[in-house]
Amino acid sequence: MTTKYVLGIDCGNTAVKAAVFDCKGREIGSRAERVETRFPQPGHSETDMIGLWHKCASVVAAALTELNIPPEDVLAVGVSGHGNGAYLLDNNREPLRAIQSLDSRAEAQVNQDKTSQDYPRLSELNRQGVWPSQTATLLKWLKHNEPATYSNIGVVLFCKDYINFCLTGECHTEYGDLSASGLYDYTSGDVSSDLLSLLGIEEMKDRIPTTLWSENTVGHITRSASEQTRLPVGTPVVGGFFDVIASAVGSGVWDTADASLITGTWSINQVVSDTIPHPDIFMSSVFPGGRYMAMENSATSASNLEWFVSEFFAPEKQVAQSLGKSVFEFCNNAVENVKLAENLPLFHPYLYGSSDLASAGANFFGLAGWHTKSDLLYAVYEGIVFGHLEHFLKLNKAGLHFDNAVLSGGGARSEFWCQLFADVLDIRIAVTPCGETGARGAAMAAAYAGGVYETFQDAVRNMSGEYRYFHPDKTKQPVLKARFERYQAVSTFINSGI
Repeated sequence: MTTKYVLGIDCGNTAVKAAVFDCKGREIGSRAERVETRFPQPGHSETDMIGLWHKCASVVAAALTELNIPPEDVLAVGVSGHGNGAYLLDNNREPLRAIQSLDSRAEAQVNQDKTSQDYPRLSELNRQGVWPSQTATLLKWLKHNEPATYSNIGVVLFCKDYINFCLTGECHTEYGDLSASGLYDYTSGDVSSDLLSLLGIEEMKDRIPTTLWSENTVGHITRSASEQTRLPVGTPVVGGFFDVIASAVGSGVWDTADASLITGTWSINQVVSDTIPHPDIFMSSVFPGGRYMAMENSATSASNLEWFVSEFFAPEKQVAQSLGKSVFEFCNNAVENVKLAENLPLFHPYLYGSSDLASAGANFFGLAGWHTKSDLLYAVYEGIVFGHLEHFLKLNKAGLHFDNAVLSGGGARSEFWCQLFADVLDIRIAVTPCGETGARGAAMAAAYAGGVYETFQDAVRNMSGEYRYFHPDKTKQPVLKARFERYQAVSTFINSGI
């Protein structure tokens, strides 16, 4: 009997990946290409839409060819992409502008909007208020700063919606991305004129396309897309996911109180809830099954480590490459040999701002003459986990508690980091062996759409695989607690904006 497959595409701020899975959720293999970011002005983070599509088509074709997967054996395709930002088509449905979710151009506008008398009402409706790289905020910024661009907006899409458009020629979005964008009215369960009026972008209502659920079929592979990807014409494509939801689902997160932590460009800390999360939570998103995902997120995670290694570990990177290894394997070995002590330096992972202050900067604190490069490397690892803990505590304060979490993203590939998460957060950490959980979440929806499973939940249950578990080491917690208290004290000063 011929083996059938599902394809998951994961398009983030830094890379686009295509991964092939069998119908049990086993990853056959993946291919990736780096997404190029342009910085036309300070604080502006954009990418080339046509170039992004070409890279996406290239990795799909490469995955099928190099993994020797017959294209006709692919049942369906699912796409996940980074949330927020703005992927805009013009009035002729041609690429207009792609703003990524690391953008901070609207910081001054956000500070002003938060002082408005209408702000409490806005936050009540969209459950997140405003923040710089939020889609709603960027649309308002374009209206006031680039009116010619704004007037030429024909369709407002998110990253994965744009890839779906390129694959199928159809313009749709889905509830996960939309509900996390600031454009979704939680009181009405849709885009509302009341909310858009408060945002000052009423004319965008008919620019937001029809909304589907993640597992719904959005369209089918066109002849043009087939020629570029090798996927057969007519292959179904599902609505897809906001990437952090895709990664949670791909990790097997489904039930209420299930938690997902992701170490990627952003620090993602999220838990499934039966009720609409409190407005004080950074972000909410509609979750499959008519539930919600409460999120505490910021750009304070593994991107800090990538910067540090790029700037200070060039010799080690060359050695690792000559051995056919990753420099991060060297880094993991180096931090394992650092002895935990209260007088190690601290690191605040605010290279791209903090959740409380977009203009906050990263720093090392408590440096002494005897500290080594490995000590600094440990501080970066630990500081990123402390950043996750800051969000973890905000979820707790909002009444969202959990004793276990699934960890995914780059940090999940390091046993040292997995154990550090367990020790710092004082919870059991589960790790799935799948390296591409975002792509697998999208592939799970594709498996359901392809008729492999009767329900989407069945697809998640049967494709999640086994876990490795990491339990807190209680002997380390007194030192880690003391270090976190110092971290918080300095963090408070940084976020005061002084």
